[in-house]
Amino acid sequence: MDDKVTAEIERLKKDCFHMEQLRHDEKQCLLKVINAFGTVMATHEGLSAEYRAVKEMVNTDQALPIDRIENEVDKLRSKIFAEETKKGLDQENLSQVNELKDRLFKSCRIVKKIMVVLLDNFYPVTDELKTQAESIHLKCHKNMAQVELENATASFLGFITGLKGKISEDFTYINNTFIMLLGHVKELEKTLTKEIGGDENIKEIERFEIKVNHQVGSIADSFNLHTTIDEIKGAVIEKLTKIKQLMSKRKEEEIRKARKAQENIDKLKKKITEAEKDALILAKKAEHFQSAATKDGLTGLYNRSAFDVNLKNSLTEFNKEKRALSLVLFDVDNFKWINDTLGHVAGDKVLQKVAQCLKETFRKDDFIARYGGDEFAVVISGLNEKMAQEKILNFKENFRKRRFFSSDTGDVNITVSAGVTMATEGDSPEDFIHRADTRMYEVKKKKT
Repeated sequence: MDDKVTAEIERLKKDCFHMEQLRHDEKQCLLKVINAFGTVMATHEGLSAEYRAVKEMVNTDQALPIDRIENEVDKLRSKIFAEETKKGLDQENLSQVNELKDRLFKSCRIVKKIMVVLLDNFYPVTDELKTQAESIHLKCHKNMAQVELENATASFLGFITGLKGKISEDFTYINNTFIMLLGHVKELEKTLTKEIGGDENIKEIERFEIKVNHQVGSIADSFNLHTTIDEIKGAVIEKLTKIKQLMSKRKEEEIRKARKAQENIDKLKKKITEAEKDALILAKKAEHFQSAATKDGLTGLYNRSAFDVNLKNSLTEFNKEKRALSLVLFDVDNFKWINDTLGHVAGDKVLQKVAQCLKETFRKDDFIARYGGDEFAVVISGLNEKMAQEKILNFKENFRKRRFFSSDTGDVNITVSAGVTMATEGDSPEDFIHRADTRMYEVKKKKT
């Protein structure tokens, strides 16, 4: 037995040594590839910082982040190729390249807007999907490489697949619950027909059964007539209430006629209670989905979907009433730096403080929403542009009084940029948002 153990230990040592040798060879191979890039850096000084960052990933005693190294090397190679290609292009070709870059940049911004809507509390998701969403980053810039957009969109499509599965799972649960509830009610109908009888009063019982059948049968029709969860919930609870009222009345009659019917009535009452419990469980689930559909889970403000509906209605009312309507867009400056340096928990706290300050500054009737990511929007009715600007100044003054402290970096200065615009006749929601967004970025640009 000892010889076998010794032999096994020797074998494991050899395997360990072999794996260590492979890791060393892999690292040396990567260094040779990266050093090959180093020979090109003399003519590309602008990329030297990125080159050093890649080299530092390899110069480590820890496990090599292969996927990350490959991604960064692809980016570096694309940028070198782009610069080399640019040198050999004539003016006409250079113009075409610049046009393609501009189209790639615009496409990136469109993709990013879609990603912001679907990644930021679009739907209640699992912790795993939330972590996956937080890991997806897309930074649009004029000289971006195609691989940057491809990697981000691939991760985004993976998240969408998971989100689709979560939504399907939730609606399957709701559908099954409705089917179970309907089964309880049908069972109740059968029990009423079976348990309550007697030749002496058959006509009276038949009239009673007709009433019950009418109530129970109309529940099934409700599933076709009503289109929202709230309407279905209300219909089911209403029908169960009427059935309970009928049962209470029948209970009184049966007690007066025969005490032995008490046991049967108690059984029926128990079944009704079970059906009511199922209805209440379903009602709570429906309320949860209704709240999730209009409110942002992190800040408690209205979400993007609710904002889109409100903005459309506000513009319709503006075109009828001609009452002043303004839109303010807010954006937290350097928010990516906050997340990357201080962590996502600190970033969430910053967003919560911005939301709290917005609620304290603006009026009760002003519509405040989390537009997406680190952006917020306020729809203001009845104030001219000067008054709206005063509201922005009040917000900035209130926000300046709040302290942001990190145990790693100490006090952190956090600012918010804001852009405001007034509605004009014929504005579409897209036009209205675009003007406010442009003015916000003009303000942000002045700070840099």
